[in-house]
Amino acid sequence: MDSCISSNISRYYDAWLDKATRLAHDKNKGSDLLHEVLARLMDRPEQDIKDIVCRGKVEAYINRAIWLSWHSNRSDYAIKYRKYYDLHVDKHVEDTKQDETWIGAFVDGEYLYSAIGRMHEFDAILLRLYSKPDFDYKELSVTTGIPYPYLRTSIHRALKKIREYVKLQRAIAHSERETIDMQKM
Repeated sequence: MDSCISSNISRYYDAWLDKATRLAHDKNKGSDLLHEVLARLMDRPEQDIKDIVCRGKVEAYINRAIWLSWHSNRSDYAIKYRKYYDLHVDKHVEDTKQDETWIGAFVDGEYLYSAIGRMHEFDAILLRLYSKPDFDYKELSVTTGIPYPYLRTSIHRALKKIREYVKLQRAIAHSERETIDMQKM
């Protein structure tokens, strides 16, 4: 890395960390926020980085980026961290209410495993591929030779089947709990 870039980032780092921490009201969140902003800066083309950092624009650029990343629901920070914090920090979440973003979210693993096990092998394989973070419909279509529209439709049908199955299993489990509770009275 260019010495100009290294020295300028080092010079302002503590002030940025302090600003991000005050904005987030938490040292860990502030650190995550700052590092996400710095990572986004370093993802830019090298000429852009040198222009921003070595020509005296870096302090204002990072200050603005921190503020925007914190307040935006679409920033990389919000996508990577905010949902994680909400899921793992909130201790008052009822066990029956779960995030409905399906694969990759908190779903009753037993029900999901059972639902996938009951599907045709083709659908089960597609869902396992779909659950990977780097999944891409077009890339899978090209790799497998499965037409894109058919692939997309197959995955959406399989997800619908899983939703219905898990919903049914939750309803059964809920009614069993209510029966047990009624028997205790």
